[in-house]
Amino acid sequence: MINNRQFNAFASPSGLIFMYSGLLETMENEGELHSVLAHEIGHVVSRHIAGRVDNSAKINAATLALVLAGIALGGGAVSQALITGGLATGAAMGMAFSRQDEEEADRKAYAYMLQAHRDPQDMVTMLKKMHKVNQLNMGEVPQYLLTHPKPDLRMGYVEDLIHMDKPGNFPETDQFEFKRIKCRIKSYTRQPQQLMAAYRKKIRKADNEFDRMMAIYGLSLVYFDQAEYGKAEEELKKVIAAFPEKSILLSDLGLIYLKSGRQQEATTLFDRARNLDPGDWYASYNLAGTLTASGNDERALALYEQLVGAMPDFAGGYFQIAGIYSRQGKQALSHLNLGRSFYFKGQFKPATYHLQKAKEMMAGDLGVQGEIDGLFKIIKELK
Repeated sequence: MINNRQFNAFASPSGLIFMYSGLLETMENEGELHSVLAHEIGHVVSRHIAGRVDNSAKINAATLALVLAGIALGGGAVSQALITGGLATGAAMGMAFSRQDEEEADRKAYAYMLQAHRDPQDMVTMLKKMHKVNQLNMGEVPQYLLTHPKPDLRMGYVEDLIHMDKPGNFPETDQFEFKRIKCRIKSYTRQPQQLMAAYRKKIRKADNEFDRMMAIYGLSLVYFDQAEYGKAEEELKKVIAAFPEKSILLSDLGLIYLKSGRQQEATTLFDRARNLDPGDWYASYNLAGTLTASGNDERALALYEQLVGAMPDFAGGYFQIAGIYSRQGKQALSHLNLGRSFYFKGQFKPATYHLQKAKEMMAGDLGVQGEIDGLFKIIKELK
């Protein structure tokens, strides 16, 4: 996600997809998000981006730095795919696709939607929004419509596919996760007072209870950002009562407790969330941080190791592991994990320093030596 109000999204040849916060805000449901992702994947799979980049000069690394500077990381990591293949991202941002490319990407996206049991009508809905934005802006066309032209023609093409196939009914999608993440991204990209007014209006005028509760959730985030933890807790508990099966809300409440100094209660909530959903890495990461703060490094280390095992490019996890090993006096392992962390952040100078230190201190470990040599090779190629 890029913190920018533009109506824009693009893919890099490595397969990473970048979406601007402004585009996400226009989406009303998860299906519309799927349709954009599916379309961008269609471009990558068809090598539309890579085919153009193959004929261009090597992209200046400064272009990539400017792109990354705008990304709202939110604790996430830049993946190895970006590091190894994303140097063409700058070119991808400004690349206009031909009508043939657009049709091919739409055709693939349509098939992906059906395979995922998603209603392709959401593709039409999103294209209608693009067409409307195009008409409203007139001379000042948004970047997404410059690189993905002719939404009206594409809309007709997709409608023809639906009319011919008559794909039938699709299961109703639970919109909770989509609406929750949309609220969270807004909390990173919009001013609190602006959001507070919008959410209070939505609470008063919501058409249904689900939308009202999601507005209350958004209001809780506003209070949290303003350090009004009592009010944040009060609002969030209303949402938990409405969605008792959504264990991730327990982690949200745990963060409020943690920020307000109620460490033990936070630990209990993070544990409950993990017990309800063992694959909830959001709960695991916050639990590990709470355990570290309370001095329980051993359990925290086990959780962080699970996290990087599931997400091998998670720079934040390696950084925390490095800190624990440093406190334990295991400097070789600390250097190794600091090197991994900086590498996945794309900060190659400190990565090289720490990886070299680890290589010298762990000369007898052939597995570590091989890993470090592989990382050095990639860093050298990029330089």
